[in-house]
Amino acid sequence: MINLAERTDRWEQMQELWKDQPITLVRRDAIKINKTDIPDAYHAVFLKHREMLTTAKKLGEKHILIMEDDASPCKDFARHWTVIKEYLDAREDWELFNGGMLMIRDCVEKVVRIDHKDGKDPTMVLGVWRGAMAHFLYMRVDPCLEKMQEWEADGKPMFDGWYSHKMKTMASIPYLAFQRDGYSDAASQSRSWEERFKYEEDTMKFALREFMEPVPVNPQFDHVDPRQTVLRETDRAVLGFEIPKGAVWDGHGYS
Repeated sequence: MINLAERTDRWEQMQELWKDQPITLVRRDAIKINKTDIPDAYHAVFLKHREMLTTAKKLGEKHILIMEDDASPCKDFARHWTVIKEYLDAREDWELFNGGMLMIRDCVEKVVRIDHKDGKDPTMVLGVWRGAMAHFLYMRVDPCLEKMQEWEADGKPMFDGWYSHKMKTMASIPYLAFQRDGYSDAASQSRSWEERFKYEEDTMKFALREFMEPVPVNPQFDHVDPRQTVLRETDRAVLGFEIPKGAVWDGHGYS
């Protein structure tokens, strides 16, 4: 978790907000803006990300979870994060997962549904090619670090949108984490995000409503293996959609 040394209030708040969740926070000092080679918070955060991935690689880590100090867990965080992490850790066809990605309504190119044993509230994992925000990122260390070396050559763009353009990116509905309202170091002003996250999550749930309908029969998937919990996975082809690899939604249920 990235946190400015002087913002002890945020560190204390983060510990309280996340104390009952299945992750352990480890604080890391944020890089400070110096108005020369680090002119704004976007530069500072990106450089911290790259520093942390470099350290993770030296330690032999395959994945890293990076959070900002204004991230709050969404409802049922543990339920959704547990199966998403299992699903991602079993695969290598992704590079970055964003647990609170805005502006993805018109850029979804893959839909994966992960069912739960209780048959309620499935977890949707989405392949996307554009989006914003970076308060909850789960990254594959090697491919992400390799592509992050190109940031300077690409003109040092705002990193959150650049990530989804540069890396094989996955998002989720429901969201795992949202950014709290308050002062933004990146924008140097107070920002209100919480209603935006609620609105965009609701619109995505509506857009995905056919994928999220209750399954009419028990598909008998082995939930011990997260790869067997995929009920529908569709890849976008040049001229439309390829034949789905999993169960097909026919307007009433999955065949």
